[in-house]
This record gives sequence, structure tokens and C-alpha cells, in this order.
Amino acid sequence: MSAKIEVEHRGLLSERRFNELNSFFRKNGKFLGEKDRFSIIYFQKRCSNILELKDNTIDLRLRITDKKAELCLKHGVWGSKDSRREISIPIDSKKFDEAVEFLRILGFVHGVLNATKTFSYKYNGIEFALVKVPKWGNYFEAEILTSKRKMKKADGKLDAGLKKLGLKIVDEKQYHKLLNDLNNRPGFRFDFEKESFSRVKKRFKEYF
Repeated sequence: MSAKIEVEHRGLLSERRFNELNSFFRKNGKFLGEKDRFSIIYFQKRCSNILELKDNTIDLRLRITDKKAELCLKHGVWGSKDSRREISIPIDSKKFDEAVEFLRILGFVHGVLNATKTFSYKYNGIEFALVKVPKWGNYFEAEILTSKRKMKKADGKLDAGLKKLGLKIVDEKQYHKLLNDLNNRPGFRFDFEKESFSRVKKRFKEYF
């Protein structure tokens, strides 16, 4: 069986546009669910500019979504439009702390924290995620899960679908700025060589 590839496009949303799309998809699409997620996103080195990691094809995350935890690896070149393989391994949410310690021992100690609320829909064969980042802003992700040989077709379908909805994706420069804005928010960087996860967990206890 061939590996599945996520073909994904992203763009920013104003609060007004976020609410308009939420209402539109509720009426015209299939509602897939609402979720609250906390993520630990690992970097292989300390950095203040995401461009320092541009050539890194390994995107490792620990996350807990609606009290269900998983270890997630995305592999491939990333950007405002990308096509990456995703591997997700469920873990016992009660062992989330142990998973953090496991990765710390392996050398994964730097990165960023993120907390989001997401509304997901299926519309015209495309999965849309409307993502709200508290005290920061909103964005969308439009995704098609496909095979490697059908990536180009999926990319074209996403372009056409977004155009019909009047949605614009961010270009690479805008995407890097978006990530840097998110990653450099005060209090959202971590270094588990200097700080225990237990202190971080207290700040985001509602997700656990």
C-alpha cells in the first residue's frame, strides 16, 4: 500500500472572515468536528528565525487533542503549500509526561508550544480546518490526503477550490513571517534543559 501524502495550502483569516467561513461550511459542508489541541513542536536547535530550519524535513510533535495524545511526525519539505507524509502514533494521555522525558533524553529539548481551537469541515472533496489561536489570530488549512502520484492533481484541486471561495494562501515570505510571529510569542518557547515540563503543563492544564 502506498504511503498517503498530505497536500496542504494555508492562509490567514480575519475574525470576520473566520466567522463567515464557519457559518458557510456549517450550512454547505460536512462538519467533521471541533477540537482543542495543545502541541509541543520540537526544533533540532535553538533558533529565532524559522528560516534556520528551512532545510529540515523532520517535523516532530507531541500533542494532545480533546484529551487524546499522540506522537506525530511530518516528513518532507514544508511551506505555505506543501506535500508531506504524516505518521501519527497514539499514546496514553496519562503518559504524556513520560513521552516528553523520553524525547528529552534523546536530545529533543528545544522548540515552541502552541494551543489552538479548530473547526473542521469537508467541502467539495477538500478538508478545511479553521484554526483559532487565542490572543493571536486565525488561519485556515485546506488539505487533500492522496498518493504520491496524484499530488499534482490534488494541488490543482486545492487551488481551484480556494479560488472559488475567494481565499488566498500566504506566499513563502508571508508564511515565514507568520511562523516567526507565532513561534516568538513571549512564553511560548521552551527549553527542557532549563525548565521542567511540569511547569509548562500547569499553564495549559485545561488540555490535560
